[in-house]
Amino acid sequence: MIAVLCAIRQEISPLVDCMNVHKKSDKEEMLLFQGELNGLPLALIQGGVGRKNAVKAADYLLESVNVDLLISAGVAGGIRHGLNVGDLVVAESVGHSNQCDFDGEKLKLESDYICDKEVFQLARQLSKGMESKFHFGSLLTVDKVISSASTKKRIGEQDSFLAVEMESAAVAEVAYKKDVKFAAIRSISDDIDDDLHLDYDSIMSDEGKAKVASIALGVLKNPQKLSLLRRLNKQTRTAAKSLALFMSELIPIIYDKKLAR
Repeated sequence: MIAVLCAIRQEISPLVDCMNVHKKSDKEEMLLFQGELNGLPLALIQGGVGRKNAVKAADYLLESVNVDLLISAGVAGGIRHGLNVGDLVVAESVGHSNQCDFDGEKLKLESDYICDKEVFQLARQLSKGMESKFHFGSLLTVDKVISSASTKKRIGEQDSFLAVEMESAAVAEVAYKKDVKFAAIRSISDDIDDDLHLDYDSIMSDEGKAKVASIALGVLKNPQKLSLLRRLNKQTRTAAKSLALFMSELIPIIYDKKLAR
């Protein structure tokens, strides 16, 4: 079976809408959906933001479902020019850095994982017939949200990574340990010049739920934050829809070309 792991509700909802859900279960804020996409078995899990939650969700998923291919999917921030909102990044590899300060020393990698080569090639072939813009290369998993345009530029200047996110390396680590094939596909929600200036921990829970009281207080202190939040929400929805459209086309092809039902 193919399984897809997302961090937050905004990422997973368009994918859930594409499938026929037979079973929904929850555990410790994680949501697991099991069903079919075009008659093919599919599992989706919403695991929460960050490495710790991604490891927990991947472990729970692999204990609950017989998975042949685990895909880390969701939104990401572009760190190179030319990656725009809604563009898709198909990862050839995923690196992880636990640096807290990206303004000083050269980027240090803690780990690096190669994605399944056949899935990567199938995604590349499919992309040629789609309207969305695609990029193929490496993703960087980091341990904190990178919202500053200057920081994104500094990271992009140091290595060949295309975008930053917070879960894929952790998902890859679990998949590798369990001998499960791994892939990562992300959609850009903010580009390299997008300076968000937001403290995500104060406005959003790990499950992607808005912290209403904190947001209201922040808007009262700085009314300009409201338009920024609206823009970010719109960009996230655009990215998630682009991702779901591609995934709904790719998954049947993977079953046909790579996996038995």
